[in-house]
Amino acid sequence: MNSSIRVWIEGNDVEVNPIPTLTQYFEPDWIIERTKCNDYSQFVRNQFDSLIVNKENTIIDSIVTSLKPIASKDIRYPETKSTSSLIIDFILTLKEKNLLPCIVFSDNRMLCETMATSVAEYFENLEKNLRETKYKNQIELLKKRLETIEKTAKKVKQKKILKSSNNRNHDEDNIAELELLEEEKNNQMILSSLEQQLLDGMLDEGTLANRHECDRELVDSLLKRASSENPRLVGYMQRGVAYHHAGLNNKGRVAVEALFRNRYVQVVFSTATLALGIHMPTKTVAFVKDSIYLDALQYRQSSGRAGRRGFDVQGHVVFVDIPLPKISHLLISAIPNIRAHFPTSVTFLMRLLHLCSNAKDSNDAINRSLIALQCSLLTQSSKKHQLIDIQTHFHCLFTLDFLYRLNLINQHGDLIGLAGLLTHLHYFEPANILLIYLMDTQYFHLVKDEISIMTIFAYLFTYMPWLITYREYQDLSVCRRESKYNSKLFLPMISNEFRKRVDAYNSIVKDVYGCYIENVTKYLRSLNHEQEEILPFSNISFSQKSDYDNGTFEYNLHHHQSQQKTNPSISPFAGLSGLTHEQFMSNYNSIISSWDLVYDLDLSPKVIPFVDIDCRDHTNTSYHLNSYALDFFKQGSETSLINENGLSPGDTYSLLLDLHLVLSSVKTSLEVIMKNEQKQTTNNDLVIFESLYKTLSNVQYIFSSNFQRQYPSRNQM
Repeated sequence: MNSSIRVWIEGNDVEVNPIPTLTQYFEPDWIIERTKCNDYSQFVRNQFDSLIVNKENTIIDSIVTSLKPIASKDIRYPETKSTSSLIIDFILTLKEKNLLPCIVFSDNRMLCETMATSVAEYFENLEKNLRETKYKNQIELLKKRLETIEKTAKKVKQKKILKSSNNRNHDEDNIAELELLEEEKNNQMILSSLEQQLLDGMLDEGTLANRHECDRELVDSLLKRASSENPRLVGYMQRGVAYHHAGLNNKGRVAVEALFRNRYVQVVFSTATLALGIHMPTKTVAFVKDSIYLDALQYRQSSGRAGRRGFDVQGHVVFVDIPLPKISHLLISAIPNIRAHFPTSVTFLMRLLHLCSNAKDSNDAINRSLIALQCSLLTQSSKKHQLIDIQTHFHCLFTLDFLYRLNLINQHGDLIGLAGLLTHLHYFEPANILLIYLMDTQYFHLVKDEISIMTIFAYLFTYMPWLITYREYQDLSVCRRESKYNSKLFLPMISNEFRKRVDAYNSIVKDVYGCYIENVTKYLRSLNHEQEEILPFSNISFSQKSDYDNGTFEYNLHHHQSQQKTNPSISPFAGLSGLTHEQFMSNYNSIISSWDLVYDLDLSPKVIPFVDIDCRDHTNTSYHLNSYALDFFKQGSETSLINENGLSPGDTYSLLLDLHLVLSSVKTSLEVIMKNEQKQTTNNDLVIFESLYKTLSNVQYIFSSNFQRQYPSRNQM
């Protein structure tokens, strides 16, 4: 743009203050400040203003034409390439243009590992070819030199043997000859570091690693620490390449992050795990392959890594194999607003109770708990602040009643029973609460079959529905029989006794939190009575002060509103269908949330711990659940889960790891409870817990054995 204006000015002798190019304007500064960017923008606007005032339409049209967006049809793409080949060319281009280090983002874990493998193998093959061509003669000379050293060493050794075996005194000539051979041997054995590297080390051309400007001691310690559990990753990092995702164990993640910050590793292929929360600045950020998860927010957060303060004048963002319309959308779309959400849950409140009951300074613990329940983002909107603040107060009150009914707290608010196990499984809420309820009601004492127990855990902790119609289910079942699959694909039907326990638990939830919903809406109505009697879009009021003709929509709304004192939770619009609070709670569906309520309450499963064991959607249609956990328990094969159960290769390990950690947490917690029960002299429930521990530990042992057999290098987290 500036070059076009400059050419036009020079050709037409217009007196306008020349504007420097971006490079000339910003190059002297080490850090680009916002004020200077604004000043440069003002210079450009002033220049445009002068062109408009002078009515120089020709140059204005040329600038508009040069700024016209490029359409996909205007670009001629080269021949299509596979992702592996494309990413190698891309990394080599970055190296040639001095744009490393680089973080390459992709939402596919398997693709991240595949790209890292492709780049590492390319440099391995390159090094092999260089040894066979460019450095062949040098390597042969070094080998001959080593052979000479070995021969000289043998001569020296023989001379020493003769000297020790001969009792006569050697003359001076023999001693001089021995010293000469020893000196020749020592001189020949000295190889430079480059010669040693050429002979059996890693060539500089065969790696991207910055081996000369790093903390070598730190690098060696990190590689050694991660080598036992991540040998393949360590080999890649020695080539200057690594991958990073949530499925990587802790030692591997720490090594990748530290070596990248140390500028040893130059390229990291990562999922969104490196997009936020970790100090990982880089010179270039790349996005590979389109994904539904790649939105404006993730793009802004990830691309913000580009440009290291104190190292780079500017950062670079590159899109690889992503359509142009998607790129344009990412560049111009506004990021979504940050909105406050309900700050508490059942398990979170239990953890706050544990903090207060076990703290040395109870007042300090109470203050910290109250601060945790206050969301700082609520100040964005007074109405939103009021709504969430009232929900928080009522939710804490009714959750205490709920926990007391489940024998998880006593009258003083102290955690009792299996509450410790429940808080350890807080990632799986509300399945963790139902599990504790089943244990407390001694359901597992009735189920001795290991397959049945594993089926229960699969229903609770592996919520992955098959989103298919009944016809597709029939076709898939036929295909499974014809292909003789080993996997079940679908979880079997639950037993009647298990359903009775789930229904009993859900009845407690609906009884407690139905009152919670009713009382919250009553209180909110008392505060916002007038606003409730105004239609949201047309702003038409149907309050008692207005006169309506019989039969009009406003009259029906007003009439129903006046009759709704005994049904306060349902909105006036949903109430026209005859829906009542009792019907809403009896057919409660966590997916529908608060559509039919008068206020937009947060009814997510973490707030209302209702467990839908039938996996229903908003139309109350039930779906079958994927039986991958049960199939792995029986077979222990990751391949069958990918081929038959339809799991993504990049997600299989993490899904199985989650259930492995759940079973291990249950076993460990029961061991702690049994130790505490042995110390007690009254109300000893040791017999009950021993039976429960024996039943569940067998299931955990089988699943853990299969998991460690399938992932031998990842079993230490």
